[in-house]
Amino acid sequence: MAERYLFFNSAPGDIRKYQANDFATYFSTFMTSGIVTTSTLGDLLRVRCEGDDLRTYVCAGSAILGGHFYQNTSDLYLEHAIPEATMDRIDRIVLRLDKRNQSRFIKLFVKQGTAAANPFAPVLQRDEFIYEVSLARILVRANTSTLRTVDLLDERLDELLCGIVQLNMKLPTSQFQEQWDAFMAEVQDDGFATPSYVDNAIVSHSANDVLHITAQERSSWNAKETPFGAQLKVEHDSFKTVKTSKDSNGIYTTIEHRRNSDNTLIRRSVLSGGTSPAYTTRTVTFYGVDGVTLLRTDVYTLTYDSDGELVSEV
Repeated sequence: MAERYLFFNSAPGDIRKYQANDFATYFSTFMTSGIVTTSTLGDLLRVRCEGDDLRTYVCAGSAILGGHFYQNTSDLYLEHAIPEATMDRIDRIVLRLDKRNQSRFIKLFVKQGTAAANPFAPVLQRDEFIYEVSLARILVRANTSTLRTVDLLDERLDELLCGIVQLNMKLPTSQFQEQWDAFMAEVQDDGFATPSYVDNAIVSHSANDVLHITAQERSSWNAKETPFGAQLKVEHDSFKTVKTSKDSNGIYTTIEHRRNSDNTLIRRSVLSGGTSPAYTTRTVTFYGVDGVTLLRTDVYTLTYDSDGELVSEV
């Protein structure tokens, strides 16, 4: 039969009958086998022992195995076989789905191991009819009448042995990623960029030795003279000083530096503000090589101490 569809009501002349296996197959298509939990695992189907006999018990909880539902509503005790006299063994506490006609159940069992000098846990049975998950394993020590809590190992979260129920569906994330990468490749030149595009752009920009200079180049550049500085250096030894505007205290309030070669003005310093001899402002004006073009003006504030001595000029 090429097509199959589930589940519909029967109608007169069109009977719809379904087997339990049909429902199990339906649920197993989107739910994995394991313990049913809504938030935390906690004590759901957790195996414990009281330490005073050869029994373990399984706490309440639910599970789904192969699409079939199981529920334990209270602590359920399981008896372990008497230990060997000289060698230890490892037992497993398993939840077993048995689909054989004579069984058709999910029940808890002790899966007894083999006593040995180096014992190992029994292998889980998983075939066409039987499917087991291990809730825990416990070391049954030789020549003892009790099981110990420290020898009990919880195996519920081991996905190879048990695990919790999950959706048995996977989103096509690789396809989504391919579509997203193709989209970003189209728009990255329009103001959007992928992280890799940005990283490559930063590396390319940082490596551009035309746009950037090294620390050594920057230091060398900063050490170079400006045209203004070079002009002052040349003129330092080739100018004369002209003082004018002498006040009543014998202080020349205007001092000019002029070139010896053509008497053009280099700079002029003028005192103003306050009362002589405690002027409060000195204005220094610098001129170009023609003696007329204004290059720069610096204004200084003068301050004096209680004896009238100049103490700062900033």
